[in-house]
Amino acid sequence: MPVRKTESRIPAGLQPADLGQAVVATDNRCALVSYVTSPIVVTRENVYVVFVTDPGLAGNTVSYEWTLVENGGPPSVQTTDVGELAYTPTSQGSLSVSVRLLGNGNTEQAQLSLQQAVIPPNEELNTLLNEAANQPGPSLGSPEVLQELINEHNLYYQNVTPQTAEAGDGFKRFVFSMVYDGASRKNRTERRAHLRQLALSLNTASADFATLSSSGAGVCEIRPLLLSMILPGMTAFTLLPEEANQRRVQVEQLLQSLATLDEGKRIDLFNILRFPKSNIVHCGRILEKLRDTYFNTTNFGDVLTGMSGARSQWIIGQYRQGPIQRN
Repeated sequence: MPVRKTESRIPAGLQPADLGQAVVATDNRCALVSYVTSPIVVTRENVYVVFVTDPGLAGNTVSYEWTLVENGGPPSVQTTDVGELAYTPTSQGSLSVSVRLLGNGNTEQAQLSLQQAVIPPNEELNTLLNEAANQPGPSLGSPEVLQELINEHNLYYQNVTPQTAEAGDGFKRFVFSMVYDGASRKNRTERRAHLRQLALSLNTASADFATLSSSGAGVCEIRPLLLSMILPGMTAFTLLPEEANQRRVQVEQLLQSLATLDEGKRIDLFNILRFPKSNIVHCGRILEKLRDTYFNTTNFGDVLTGMSGARSQWIIGQYRQGPIQRN
C-alpha cells in the first residue's frame, strides 16, 4: 500500500530527533525513528516508524522489509505494509535495525539503518520493587508502570525543561507525576489501540477524529484538543464556561472545529502524541501554559507544595477537562 498519511510528514517546527532516536537519509527523503532512545532494555517491546516525506518516494513505496540483527547473529526479516514495526529484543548486547523501502517487484527505493545497545532492566528498581512486595505498608506504585517509566522514558522526563527557566526541580517532578498518571490510566495495549484508531481517522476516515480527540492519547494522556490550543496556528487557547452543560456544548463545538483543521495539522497533532518523547515534552508545555494562565507569579515548586497542593490539583483538573474560566 502507499505510504500512509500519518507517516508522510514530520510535525511542523520539529525534527525527527524531537520524536525519538532518529536517523535521516542523506537526501532527506525519509527518516527512521525509534520510540525509545538507545540503550533499550532486553525483553521490552520497542516501536520503529519510517517517515517518507518526499512525495515521489512515497508514491513509489509499496512495502517495508525490516532486518533485525542481535549481537551479529542470524537476521530476523519481516515485511510490513505500513512503515511501523514493533520488536522485542531477546538478548543483551547490540541491535541493528535496518529497513528497505520497496517498490513494485520488490525494487529497493531507499534504505535506513539504526544501531542500538540492549541492556538489562534497571537493577535498582527491581530491587526496590522486590523489597516493597515483601514489606507491609504503602507500596511504591504500580510495578508495571514504574518498569515502563524507568526502563523506557527515563531519559525523556529527566531532560524535560520549562520554556521559562526557574530554580528547583518542581517542574520536572510535576511532569513525572503526569507521565506516571497517564501511563496508569491506560496500559500499553489500550494506548496503542487508541492511537491506531486516531491513525485510522486520518488515513482512511473510518473512525471519527473529533470523538477520539475527546480522550487523552499517548503516555501522558494528552487530549488532542488541549494540545492544539498550545501549538501555533491551530486552535485558539479558549477558557471554557464553568457550568457543566455550557462547557459540554462549547467543547463539542471546539472538537468539531478541530476535526476540520487542515489535514496536515491534524497529522502533526497525532505524531506529537504518538511518540513518548514528544508527548512528554508537550505535556510539560501544557503544564507551563496552565500555570501561566492561573498562577503566573508562582514557580512549580510552590505549585506543588503551596496551599497544600491545591494549585497543582487545579492544574491537573484543567489538564483533564479544561481549561475552565475561573469566576
